[in-house]
Amino acid sequence: GASTLDALRGYEGAAAKKHYEALALLLPPEWGFAGRNRQPPRDAVNALLSYGYTLLFHNVHALLRARGLNPHQGFLHPARPGHPALVSDLMEEFRPLAVDSLVLGLCLRGRLQPAQFDQEADGACSIGLDARRLFIHAFEARMAEPLAHPASGQPLDYRRAIDSQARLLAAVLRGSQPAYRAFVLR
Repeated sequence: GASTLDALRGYEGAAAKKHYEALALLLPPEWGFAGRNRQPPRDAVNALLSYGYTLLFHNVHALLRARGLNPHQGFLHPARPGHPALVSDLMEEFRPLAVDSLVLGLCLRGRLQPAQFDQEADGACSIGLDARRLFIHAFEARMAEPLAHPASGQPLDYRRAIDSQARLLAAVLRGSQPAYRAFVLR
């Protein structure tokens, strides 16, 4: 219902802020997560989120290019020199599913511990080598998790779901589909 693109971006930003506030309530205090921060991330959870979003970004970028879409021509994220805005746009549908829930699960189940992260002198937090390896394996396992497409019921995994959305977007842009429908599992 937003009347302008700036209003839509404002709603998205406000929703993201609430999302990270809720995530902070779910994590034990020893993780030190009070909300999203980046460039550089200042706590272990933010370091994991940033790293996970980077892995997701590169997956989405490759899948958009494979479908012949220009990753720099976005809709929601503003155009900036060198920034593939369409990648950021499509990532929004998958960040909570592929990254946020993965980070939350790894922290809550004790597969990662705050001691596996290093606090740098400049305030940045970095992921230790063992934690990085574990996270990469967990991320790849998440991307290969089976699920059913919410619209078609077709069995696929997260990587194929992203590809499905890229194909749908390409079909809408080429005029063979009337509308784009976001990937929503529930």
